[in-house]
Amino acid sequence: MNINTRIWENSIADLPKGDQQAKLFEHYAREFFMPDSIAPSVYLANVAALMEQSAEESGVQPTPSAARMAVSMEHPTGFPTWFLAAYPDVALWFSSQRGKDRKDIDAEVTRRSAASRTAASPLVDENGFYAHTILRTLVDLYRERTGSILECTAFADDLQEVDATNSTDEQALTAQQAVDLMAANITRYERELATSYGDRFEGMRPRLTVAGLLQLGYYVLVDHVIPLATLIQAADESVSADDPVVEFVEQLEIEVFCAEGGEVERKRIEHACHLLRSRILDVVLQTRTDFEESPSLRQATRNFMESSQFDPLRQAIGIRPAGSASS
Repeated sequence: MNINTRIWENSIADLPKGDQQAKLFEHYAREFFMPDSIAPSVYLANVAALMEQSAEESGVQPTPSAARMAVSMEHPTGFPTWFLAAYPDVALWFSSQRGKDRKDIDAEVTRRSAASRTAASPLVDENGFYAHTILRTLVDLYRERTGSILECTAFADDLQEVDATNSTDEQALTAQQAVDLMAANITRYERELATSYGDRFEGMRPRLTVAGLLQLGYYVLVDHVIPLATLIQAADESVSADDPVVEFVEQLEIEVFCAEGGEVERKRIEHACHLLRSRILDVVLQTRTDFEESPSLRQATRNFMESSQFDPLRQAIGIRPAGSASS
């Protein structure tokens, strides 16, 4: 049991027995928060922001998506507060989908619901919110289609001050999982771009930039907490490294953790990410060795490289138009 799970277990144990609201919260914790490594302190900060309450003096700020909803005072419809607090990025992502993208997601939600044992369950609950099976599917689809780390994911540094044990390996678990996911996905995107669109890139720099954008699209294009210029600069600084992908992943990990934890933590985050460099190298090398095209990865890459709506972005990054001759 990792530390984050233990915190949730302790919270459940303190709830009044037989209380209906307590039973519901235990369900949220066991079916959502614990499997997805949602940080309790971040969740509470988001709840306070969304409910327009004063946050506890813990120093933990609401995530970018929750803060955005709190400032606008407009919450995506269909989502209960507990879900908005734990998965604000998922709720905003789903609500922002339009046209064909939204139809594709709705169709996939329907397909997965029909394939599950709860096929006969309603799409909404008695309060008019999306049913839990729908919410679970949306979380899974968000992670699959964006490749992004959930905003409320618990990292080791978030837990060190609230747990007095010496289980360093357990504290590092969720941070390691986050690093593994980003390293693997960026490596896959870079390989897919090189394999299917190699003639449209002049060197490694623009290919790294696109791989980073495909992985961090939500941070860059929706929440705007990581500028595209930051990805381009990281790619520029990585191309001369022994392994440009490893260097690029390390730099982007720093930017993501800073977006989540704040710029004041940059020095500590840089040190922590550098300590994980050997882990990044292992994941990158293994992913390259095992690389196989996947339908979702191939579709996301094709969408960016071929859709006309991304023409300005491709031009800004320096990608050759389709069919142009290389110089």
